[in-house]
Amino acid sequence: MESTNNTTSSDGSVQNENITTLAEVALSYQIATSLLLAALILCAIFGNACVVAAIALERSLQNVANYLIGSLAVTDLMVSVLVLPMAALYQVLNKWTLGQVTCDIFISLDVLCCTSSILHLCAIALDRYWAITDPIDYVNKRTPRRAAILISVTWLVGFSISIPPMLGWRKAEDRADPDACTISQDPGYTIYSTFGAFYIPLILMLVLYGRIFKAARFRIRKTVRKTEKKKVSDKCVTVSPALFHKKTNGDLTKNWKRSVEPKPSSCVNGAVKHGQDGESLEIIEVHSNSKNHLPLPNTPQSAPCFENRNEKNTEAKRKIALARERKTVKTLGIIMGTFILCWLPFFIVALVLPFCPESCHMPVWLGDVINWLGYSNSLLNPIIYAYFNKDFQSAFKKIIKCKFCRP
Repeated sequence: MESTNNTTSSDGSVQNENITTLAEVALSYQIATSLLLAALILCAIFGNACVVAAIALERSLQNVANYLIGSLAVTDLMVSVLVLPMAALYQVLNKWTLGQVTCDIFISLDVLCCTSSILHLCAIALDRYWAITDPIDYVNKRTPRRAAILISVTWLVGFSISIPPMLGWRKAEDRADPDACTISQDPGYTIYSTFGAFYIPLILMLVLYGRIFKAARFRIRKTVRKTEKKKVSDKCVTVSPALFHKKTNGDLTKNWKRSVEPKPSSCVNGAVKHGQDGESLEIIEVHSNSKNHLPLPNTPQSAPCFENRNEKNTEAKRKIALARERKTVKTLGIIMGTFILCWLPFFIVALVLPFCPESCHMPVWLGDVINWLGYSNSLLNPIIYAYFNKDFQSAFKKIIKCKFCRP
């Protein structure tokens, strides 16, 4: 009996130690996750609030293009305030504790705000496409009314995708687990929501930014071609230093005209010498397209020819154009790369899993990472669309220094 009791006591202590260890691990996970998600949420709120404040306070930022960026910031601010806190609580506790009604509201707000945020990116791309492909006519069409229409469309599409599950477009199994809060797994709604919220906007953005890049590259290279087509003057003119030491009151323009008049005493390759009041004025005219004529021995070699200057300017403009083209590629790459990185994994999972609930398995931790990767787009949007803009940077500095607060 004693040996049995000792064995039982020993097993119980081991189990207690295991339970204690698991509790400590769970607590450590909750603390670390809470701190990480809290930092993400606070940074998203701060970043988007700064963008909204900058546009509201700085008059130079109040234009149609920035209205769209400001509306995007408002949408991402709603994601950060209305959606992310409940999502973080669900993530930390690893179960839903707020009831089914709150779950429906949470899912609807999540779909509405995230869809509107994605569609705002499409509206910005569309506005940029119109601005670069039709710059003359679009100046008059680029009005606050047009921006308001684009913004309204993003929210209408968001509502059309977020409301149907609340009206019954869902499976009965979606509410079977009271500790879970998931979006409708109905196959029809899955296709409708994923394509409307992501895949169609993704295709639209790829097409728009592809055409924007082509149009920008065409304009840049057209500028270079125009520069190269400007023919270098056939004549390289140099003036002797004696001209700059002229002490008489004679008019320089008159001397020039008199000096370029053809005279029998003109040199073979077009040099003309003319003197007035015993002072010399040399204007040497060298035809660069003549193979038989050679420059005069007394031609000043220190003065650069117009052709050399033009070649240098052309080369400099070509380098500037290539730099602008690389910057365009980099900017568009950052915009599309960030968008795809944040949302593509999420929508692949959202589209595939409802069609293979039994055969498709994914680690829980990977699903959480993919979920929060999509949410992090609301943090990155103000950095991409505003913080890289010098006008916004100036406004942010004023906000930090409280210059807007001064009377």
